[in-house]
Amino acid sequence: MPPGRSCGSAKRKEKFMAEPNMIYKISVLLLLSKVDIPLSNAQIVQFFLDKEYTDYFTIQQVISDLEEAHLVSLSQSHNNTLYSLTDEGSQTLSLMRDKVSSAIEADMVEYLSNHKFEIKKDNALTANYDLATGGGYIVHCKFTQDGHTMLDLSLHASTSEQAETICNNWKVRHEDVYMSLMDTLIQ
Repeated sequence: MPPGRSCGSAKRKEKFMAEPNMIYKISVLLLLSKVDIPLSNAQIVQFFLDKEYTDYFTIQQVISDLEEAHLVSLSQSHNNTLYSLTDEGSQTLSLMRDKVSSAIEADMVEYLSNHKFEIKKDNALTANYDLATGGGYIVHCKFTQDGHTMLDLSLHASTSEQAETICNNWKVRHEDVYMSLMDTLIQ
């Protein structure tokens, strides 16, 4: 066993390799490796369902298994879970990439090409909220474009309903908020 590796990590990988859904797991890793931004759960699932490779429940289990094995990492945003490939996931993929057929890989390239604008748009906006010390909620809103942060805003909301409303409206009104702030601050 290489230095720095725990027995638990080796057993986790053994379990990963022995399971019948291995090809789906490698396919998810490959899909994530083909993008430079995280993919949402919905975006990953959509690929597998659109191509009729598997059913919803199977792909959800596959994603969960990958996260449990630390091959993908997740980040939560309001009503959205985003997945990225970890270093361990990249290493695993490099060993197993040949298990995915060139036809499946071509389908991935086509899917990502056909959906690149909506994927970028979906991932360009994040909004979530946490409990604030002293009461209320802190709402975190972020707008990125081409990998650059355009606006990163934290607001206090008195109630969870207000926080929820801010998160929902952020998705629709982020450009208005950005332009209004720029106009106000530049004058």
